[in-house]
Amino acid sequence: MSSLRKDKEREFYTQHMDAFKAIGIADPFFTIKTAFFKKGKYGRQCQFFEWELTKKEDIYIEFYDNLYVDNIKDIVPMNEDRQLFKLKYNSYYEEEYDMIEQFDDKGNPGKKFLIPVNEMSVVLKSGQEISYSLYEKRKEDAKLEIPELQKSTTLFPDFEQEFSPKKDENSNEVKQALTDFAHSIKNAADELIKKMI
Repeated sequence: MSSLRKDKEREFYTQHMDAFKAIGIADPFFTIKTAFFKKGKYGRQCQFFEWELTKKEDIYIEFYDNLYVDNIKDIVPMNEDRQLFKLKYNSYYEEEYDMIEQFDDKGNPGKKFLIPVNEMSVVLKSGQEISYSLYEKRKEDAKLEIPELQKSTTLFPDFEQEFSPKKDENSNEVKQALTDFAHSIKNAADELIKKMI
């Protein structure tokens, strides 16, 4: 592991200390990973080494992107909200996830497993866990709450446009229908009273 990655992992970890404290975990298994799209797979995927999955621990992750400026590599958070993700320990990882055989820099064989990000949960700063789909929905809802840009340079609203009474083309038809309905009820009530007398 490069020193840049180690330093960034330490830096990213400090971002989530409140969440770990809320969960009550003093020494979590935390790592940083990239999440990418793979042909033939739905959504972003993430690779885990077999040794990570055999630790029998939940894995806490923050995703990052590689940023290159003037041929200098930097590691930056992938998500603006700096969200913490959790991959729950799964003893059946070999059967459930795609395996990728690989060799380390010394030529020793190893295995990686491809795991969809949408199978992870999201850990909020409060320590509460939510599903990935709920996290995505909340992100979409937050985008919709962005206020509309001001269309004019004046500070005062256009009172005629914003506060004028709205004209309903069907208002006469609605009034007539309500009037007819009221008359039919009155006639029915009169008939009932005549029958009772």
